[in-house]
Amino acid sequence: MTEHNTLQGLLILIAPPNLEDTLVDLLLQHNEISGFTTSHVSGHGSSHGNGAVALSIVEQVTGRQKRVQFMLHASLPDLQNLVRELKAKFSKTDMHYILLPIAEMQTM
Repeated sequence: MTEHNTLQGLLILIAPPNLEDTLVDLLLQHNEISGFTTSHVSGHGSSHGNGAVALSIVEQVTGRQKRVQFMLHASLPDLQNLVRELKAKFSKTDMHYILLPIAEMQTM
């Protein structure tokens, strides 16, 4: 926990590449988020998300789908509010998220 005993969280967002710029803009508008990282990653499997999004023939053959991953940490309540906002603005966009509490963190 931080010096103020505020529980911190880690939010991992995995989204289609076409949402990258929109998500960067949205996250940069949130003052409670001091920064975040993005990575281009591949999703693997025969379908993505809850199975509602079918992979293209090429994606099925290669077994991968291009995705962009965002990782950010902030207070857990702030991240929970952000997730609610993302759910409202990006429903049915094939975005996946994982929200975890942070047991320990330190800059070295």
